[in-house]
Amino acid sequence: MNQAELVRKLDEHFGVNAYDEREQWQQKIPPADIGVYRRYARPEFFEGPWNGLMLDNALEIDRVYLIVFPGQDVLDTILALELEREAPGALIFAHHPADFEESGRGFCGISEAQMEELREHDISFYSCHQPLDYHPETSTVQALVKALKLRDAEVFLNEDGHPEGAHGRVADLAFGPFAEQLADITDLPYLRYNQVRFNGQPVEHVALIPGGGCQPEQLLRARDLGCDTFVTGHWWLTGTYEYAEQHREQMRELVPTLPMNLLGSSHYASEMVVMRDVMPVWFRNAGIEARFVKQPDPWR
Repeated sequence: MNQAELVRKLDEHFGVNAYDEREQWQQKIPPADIGVYRRYARPEFFEGPWNGLMLDNALEIDRVYLIVFPGQDVLDTILALELEREAPGALIFAHHPADFEESGRGFCGISEAQMEELREHDISFYSCHQPLDYHPETSTVQALVKALKLRDAEVFLNEDGHPEGAHGRVADLAFGPFAEQLADITDLPYLRYNQVRFNGQPVEHVALIPGGGCQPEQLLRARDLGCDTFVTGHWWLTGTYEYAEQHREQMRELVPTLPMNLLGSSHYASEMVVMRDVMPVWFRNAGIEARFVKQPDPWR
């Protein structure tokens, strides 16, 4: 498929130009890594909304790789697959333009060496962050709603008026079986102890925010909706970066006041559901093969 045609379809479906995340990403990614993006990313991306086609390395695309974060292991897997088939042209469709070390440094950029390898092997890169979170149908939120089989689900909005999460009902479940169900649908062997808080509530009314549902206002919004259980990627930040340390101080004060169970899978695991379950169908309907690429360590 012609890359320009595929990119046009993606741009139109997700309305990528309506979401300007330039300032956000240029603050989150370390300055040294930003210099790499300045050299390799399309000017329209780097000086624009930081959504859409970031690396323009191919004219024709005959395979799409679906990823959450462009970690080194994930990109190495894609490069190996493309080398095996002699790199006829591929597109990476990523939820984030940068990697994320959940248990380490936080956000960090794609290395210059891997930028060079992607260019050499005709692999383009398309980033779709807020557009994939906020789309009314094709979204991280709706994919998790469907996987958890929430009944009477309704979205709730953030302070900017975008649908950041949803809440709905499940069959009355004990906390343990529901936690096991969450681990199963997010393809985890277990949930980490630091993302599990049982507050004695049966699980009936669930709020969910894929990814980082760790802002105090997000937890308070779920409380005000009357939810007994809050599901997210991570609500307790475990990283070594400064914001994570500050955030833990906030949570130590807030969490004991919340009358809710709290469950986190991982930032990656909660957002991979849309890539695994929804986006392959979208690309197949657009006329091209798409493969989901797992992150080897969901908590790294």
